Amino acid sequence: MSEQTRAPRGGEPAPDGGALTRSAGFWRLMRTAVVFGVVLAFAALAFLWVVDAGTKLWFTLPENPGWWDGKLWWVAVTAGAGVLVGCLRRLTRLPPKLQGTVEELQEQRVEPSTVLQAVAVSAVSLAGGASLGPEDALGKLGGGLGTWVSERKKLDESTCATNTLTGMSGSYGGMLSSPILASILTLELARPRAERFGETLVAGLLSASVAFAVYFPIAGSTFVGLYALPSFSYEDWQLLAAVPLGLVAAVLALVTVVAAALMTRLTARLERRPILRATIGGVAFGLVGVALPLTLFTGTDQLDTVIHDGATLGAGLLIAVVFAKILVFALCEATGFIGGPFLVMLFIGGTAGTAAHVLVPGLPPGLAFTAMFAAVPAAVVAAPFSLLLLGALTTQIGTLQMAPVAIAVLTAYLALSGTGLLTSLANRARKPATSTATPATGSAPAARTP
Repeated sequence: MSEQTRAPRGGEPAPDGGALTRSAGFWRLMRTAVVFGVVLAFAALAFLWVVDAGTKLWFTLPENPGWWDGKLWWVAVTAGAGVLVGCLRRLTRLPPKLQGTVEELQEQRVEPSTVLQAVAVSAVSLAGGASLGPEDALGKLGGGLGTWVSERKKLDESTCATNTLTGMSGSYGGMLSSPILASILTLELARPRAERFGETLVAGLLSASVAFAVYFPIAGSTFVGLYALPSFSYEDWQLLAAVPLGLVAAVLALVTVVAAALMTRLTARLERRPILRATIGGVAFGLVGVALPLTLFTGTDQLDTVIHDGATLGAGLLIAVVFAKILVFALCEATGFIGGPFLVMLFIGGTAGTAAHVLVPGLPPGLAFTAMFAAVPAAVVAAPFSLLLLGALTTQIGTLQMAPVAIAVLTAYLALSGTGLLTSLANRARKPATSTATPATGSAPAARTP
């Protein structure tokens, strides 16, 4: 064997990377990734089918939902969902505080003993119209499977972490618009150690690709679909215009985090009464949904309405929807419903971007929508590259047109997460909370300090 291909002592990969693919452990990880991809694709199909069937059974939105276009009897549905959420939490003895998706990715471990209970509560929450996303439940399914298999086989900590991230990548393979996005987002948030980055990348991409290959032909689309936006030509002034868009996105993200923290404090005394707490939350967000139907659900389907009918709905209604969405998200988070914040923040950003175009018609709708769509979650989640990739793949506005979007995303990230402001606020909020009550499940994720 030549010096160029010989693996160095200590098991480190050779310069050509050949040692990685020739190791038995690598191929065991690949086999595990394929199995995870198949299993989690069907798990995601079942979960999302339950959510979709539940919402279609109870809710039918009008074509152009405006003020007070909801049905009053929806409140009975959301209240019933609250009762069921509270009962499930009590019967399964689900802890009041569960780790969010970002925390689980960063720890690279998901507690298997709480996965099925949390997924059941999340399914009821989303089917009952809660303004939350499915990413929390899907991440727990994938990460929990990876952790459970690893601990059952008594694998080492490093392999366990890799399997957990591989499972989470596979669980998102059918949800996001590309398996590449699922694996990159997982890696950017988790930031695995350098010595196992390569195998984690390959295993996660394989698992996500297999899951996509199973999920897409059956479902016919990914959960987060493609949004048709008017094309526009790139001009240099758009780079400057992206800065205020990014700053507004940072403000909206900050308002969302603060609203969730305030709602958590307001409902802290009801923590030991989960049925009453969830019922109150269900009634509250149901009433808001009657007034503004676009505030219900995850928001991925409702973004199509915002894009196509934004001018008809008007800037005033769109702005009201943005802040009402923040309110109902905070209500759901604080009252025991389980779901993720990521897709909800995409809706908040996209709707705010459409409102910006309606207010300033000279701002191309494709630019305003995509910039805010990616920048609002980027202000909270330390994954600017993944969010740029999400914007590019989901809206397909063009390569040059993504340059101002990048400026908006980086502006929002640096203004809130990058400066440490979000981390400081989160730490300040936790200190008094620990002496009174534990924050509600699924609180808005604290940004990871770079």
